[in-house]
Amino acid sequence: MSDRQSDSQSDKRDGPRRSGIVTVIVFTALRIGLFLGVWLLLQIITPLRGLWALVVAIVLSGVISAFALNRQRSAMGEVVGRFFGGINDRIDAASRAEDDSDDQGQDQSGAERDTVGNDESAGGDESGDEPGSDGTRGNHA
Repeated sequence: MSDRQSDSQSDKRDGPRRSGIVTVIVFTALRIGLFLGVWLLLQIITPLRGLWALVVAIVLSGVISAFALNRQRSAMGEVVGRFFGGINDRIDAASRAEDDSDDQGQDQSGAERDTVGNDESAGGDESGDEPGSDGTRGNHA
């Protein structure tokens, strides 16, 4: 495989990821820019300063962005949804794999338990080291 083919394949794999990151960065930059623009406008045309100016700027820029940035917010929501959907898919796959291995392990350990259980019942309490019903050790003749 040539270098060009491997580069184009890596671009295809990274393409949606880069596009998603760009979408999130663009929305965030527009949201911050809108906030700063509203805050600056408040500083120029109103007597509001300090915390009040920040609160009013946050509220006004939020209301404006609800309408002005609707398309970008929808695109970012799709990106975030795909991201967390992929995480959920990996968690589900890992859970299924773990459940499958647990089921296989239980089948094998169940067979081992049957074998061990038969050995213990066949051997009995021959050593005499096990505590008796009266709490003492050893064989009492």
